[in-house]
Amino acid sequence: MTLKPNKNASMQESNLISRRHLNCAILTSGVLTNSSQAKIKNAVNNQSIPPIQSWQPDTDSYIPFYPIGWYSFGPWARIQELYENGANCALYAGLGLEDWQLGDTKAQMKIAQRLGMKIVLGLDSSVVGRVKANAPSTHQPIINYVKAFKDHPALLGWQLGDEFAADAAPAINATASLLHSLGSKHQTWQVHPHTWSHRDVITLMKNTDVCTFDGYTYLEGHSEFSPTAAARVLAWQQGKTSLIRKMRWAGNINVTQAVGCQCGAAKFRFPTLREYRWNVFSAISTTGARGTMNWIYSYFGGFYRDEEERFFEFRDNVVRPVNLEQQRIALAMSTGYDIGTVSSNGDIATSIDIPPATGPYDRYNKVGRILLFDSEKSRYFLIVTNNEATRFDVKIRLADLPRKIRSLRVTDRYRCKSLQLENVKRGVYKLQDRLNGYDVAIYEFR
Repeated sequence: MTLKPNKNASMQESNLISRRHLNCAILTSGVLTNSSQAKIKNAVNNQSIPPIQSWQPDTDSYIPFYPIGWYSFGPWARIQELYENGANCALYAGLGLEDWQLGDTKAQMKIAQRLGMKIVLGLDSSVVGRVKANAPSTHQPIINYVKAFKDHPALLGWQLGDEFAADAAPAINATASLLHSLGSKHQTWQVHPHTWSHRDVITLMKNTDVCTFDGYTYLEGHSEFSPTAAARVLAWQQGKTSLIRKMRWAGNINVTQAVGCQCGAAKFRFPTLREYRWNVFSAISTTGARGTMNWIYSYFGGFYRDEEERFFEFRDNVVRPVNLEQQRIALAMSTGYDIGTVSSNGDIATSIDIPPATGPYDRYNKVGRILLFDSEKSRYFLIVTNNEATRFDVKIRLADLPRKIRSLRVTDRYRCKSLQLENVKRGVYKLQDRLNGYDVAIYEFR
């Protein structure tokens, strides 16, 4: 993505209506009815945000997918390195009109297929921005990309440009329609800055499937968990959640925007491990985010040039451990998302004074909480985040669970903590714990 304020002007439209209906069906049933979760009964989907869908060319069907990934660009992509970092997907962005790009993308897709990773192919403004619905002469680059990749097992979706302004809607719409008319059954993606208005996002997303947002944070000189780097971003994410539910878009993907270097006049820093971990899991527990993408993996010829070691420190000691934690919940996030009935004594609006910000934002809950279920391992994950700086004694109530609890013992691996559920009455349980400021708890029980 770019930090430049003047976005590529002039671009939107598409979507197979069957895929939009698919999202609605997911919301109606609460969970998908695939083999990995067929035994889940009476699941209640409170967040009501559909998952990312991965189209399977061999069976002509969709399966839910929880993306854990990085943005990357052109010849600077390192799919093997992303895999080793705990990612299961990558956005391969910046695909334009250069002759070398098609061959380079094929090579990256081949690596991804071997590793079992998924790729979102990002078409840049030179491709998306020139498309006109009734002008076949503007279609050839799209035709070339679709012909090369529409049946590739590693393809997850198509991202249409980067942070386009609302006047770009006609071209984006035309591009999305063209992708599907050419036979691609993959979801279309867009990314928007949190500063865009709801009206502009609706205009841009008219027929696109997956909605993702980014918020630029972590400025040099700002302390750990500065409200500008923490509260503002979660408030932005919360402000988009109701819109995403209403419009039946998938994802609400959290693009972390851990820039970490100077961009123009703005000097950024990398988040600490505590900040980054809270950023990722508070977006899940509080706003129902169904994936995490990191900006940006490029340490040669671009971002972080001449300061690679600082980037590697962030990549290996901050992002990787959180990616590995997300891997543990990936199946549950895909097929056992937001189940049961969960409430807490922290279900009240935060008292934090949200710093003024451009774009819509809302107050989020003092405590975020979401319950997941991994049907393959018969394991529950209860993610709870303290979204404020002060210590809080949290009390969680659980009911309407899809599978009978076999043990009242609860563990939190990260904090090396063991707790006990209280069986209040049949099918109703309570859990109490003390969370420090901005703590993340991932409770596991069976």
